[in-house]
Amino acid sequence: MPVAQADIEHLLRRTEFVARANRVAELTGAADIGAAVDNIMAAPADPGSPGFTSGENWKRGEDITLFWLDRMAFDSPKPFQEKMAFFWHGHFCSEFGKVGDAGLMREQIDLWRWQGLGTFRNLAATMSTQVAMLRYLDNNQNKRTSPNQNFARELMELFLLGVGNYNEADVEAATAAWTGHSDNWETDAYVWRADWHDNAPKMLLGRQINTDPGASLNHGFETIDVILGTSGVAGTVPGDATIAANRGRPTNEVAAEFVSRKMWTFFAGTNAPQPVIDAMRQAALSTGFSIKPWLRAMFTRPEFYSAEVKQGLVRSPVDLMVAYMVATGLRARDNVPLWLMEGMGQRPLFPPNVSGWKHNGYFVNASAMSARTSVARHLAWRTMRGYWEGDRVIRLAGGTISRNEIETTYRDQPNVVVDRILELMRINPTAESRNALYAFSANSQRWERPDLVFLAMLMPELHVA
Repeated sequence: MPVAQADIEHLLRRTEFVARANRVAELTGAADIGAAVDNIMAAPADPGSPGFTSGENWKRGEDITLFWLDRMAFDSPKPFQEKMAFFWHGHFCSEFGKVGDAGLMREQIDLWRWQGLGTFRNLAATMSTQVAMLRYLDNNQNKRTSPNQNFARELMELFLLGVGNYNEADVEAATAAWTGHSDNWETDAYVWRADWHDNAPKMLLGRQINTDPGASLNHGFETIDVILGTSGVAGTVPGDATIAANRGRPTNEVAAEFVSRKMWTFFAGTNAPQPVIDAMRQAALSTGFSIKPWLRAMFTRPEFYSAEVKQGLVRSPVDLMVAYMVATGLRARDNVPLWLMEGMGQRPLFPPNVSGWKHNGYFVNASAMSARTSVARHLAWRTMRGYWEGDRVIRLAGGTISRNEIETTYRDQPNVVVDRILELMRINPTAESRNALYAFSANSQRWERPDLVFLAMLMPELHVA
């Protein structure tokens, strides 16, 4: 049965940030939802990499963010590649301030962008020895004589397994396996320090590791293979029935479910139904943690198109900024106020902690909503810089509307002004929102009508996905 347009629009909002008209037309009527999902996941082989416009480190960090926002809004034919990269940025996250070098952050972000739809095992292994992660979680100081547990602990707790599905002996074993992977602060290059490595055999999740002294460089990667293998879960949290139920289960099943729930929360925004998690787990395990089939199992489930899910996700600040850019046609450089993104609660390269960003209610509070209003005001002003002077037009994604049209041609047709602005912003709001704009346009002075752009950006339709 051909796919309904409403489902395509929902799928595109969740995967490509915005349901662009050309993509809706392309995918509506697809043979089935699987065909639409496959189209969305057919990512470019070469998504490019941000260049640097300055020698200043902080400015280079801005270059990465601005490049990335433009890819999300305009420059990628399949923006899902960038959306998925942002998911990994919040899952295997590092923070620019601690990493200290924009080039290292670019290397990590490009890993998510270039390989974020490959295999989970390869992502985990590659990020583990990137200098950004080595520095962020202090593994660059992990030595046999003074072990640092930060990375090994977070690898299991936040990246692969989830809290409680291991014990302290597992943390110690994994820490030993990852000793010796370090960096050179002068060159920012990865360095293997064999004299720092603990070669002694260890037990991790019921499996012996570090058994081959001649392969010490690979001992750390062996921990990932064990976790994504069939070892039994060794740890529990007393009194937590959910975690306790995992005791003795193969760790690859636990890992698949742990990451599946994070994927569902990111894309769906609701509590994950167990049948969906079961299907996602099976897809992950049957394909060796290949990411595309794993995601396909989620996006093709009927639960993903339920009324609860369609109404259940507040746009994150990054999603909202992309929606604003698409509506106004404003590119990131010289237009996007990165400092205000921080106020909204989310700025790329600066996750709040190693857990990454939360979702939904995390972005709904007085401070964050005030910042959203400030962003809307800033971008609306950028669209009308020439309205009072210059060429006297408001520039939006779909074209321009002139001061003469607003104040003279449609002087006595306030609803026409609203419809034209919404058309140019490529927004199709509910009747309730449109009528609210009609009322403002009818009751405002002619010189107040440009504020319709700002008010349109505050409509609920732009703040939910």
